[in-house]
Amino acid sequence: MADFIDIGYKTCKADGTVSQVKADGCDLVIKDGKKVCLFKKGTRPVIQIAFKPSTASDKLKTSVRAKVGGSAMVDFPQQNSDACTYGVKCPLTAGSEQVFEQSIAITDNHPAGDQIQVNWQLTRPDAGKEVCIIFLAEIVE
Repeated sequence: MADFIDIGYKTCKADGTVSQVKADGCDLVIKDGKKVCLFKKGTRPVIQIAFKPSTASDKLKTSVRAKVGGSAMVDFPQQNSDACTYGVKCPLTAGSEQVFEQSIAITDNHPAGDQIQVNWQLTRPDAGKEVCIIFLAEIVE
């Protein structure tokens, strides 16, 4: 059974309303006054985002980008970007509560020790964003 905890996050410009962001496989710590999720190498933490879409839509696409230190944002590769396969009930109805849930693989190739800014988005086919969140993470051995 998953053990989800509330994580610190900020919303970025999007049309939908995010009500909660949780993670399983996250050890939550406070660093410099900010909540940071510690993810262990070799694990598959799960991110859960509760939201209400602003607009009806047949589909949603998920995308994840990460920024390490002062580097540029890089895309986090995903095998499947169809958010409707991760708990979102499609077609979406405007204003109906949805819960998106996706695991991410933390491989041995990911650098440990650096704080990472994670930017997670759910986007409609018309390129409008329903969800945009930012949270801080760090990969540990």
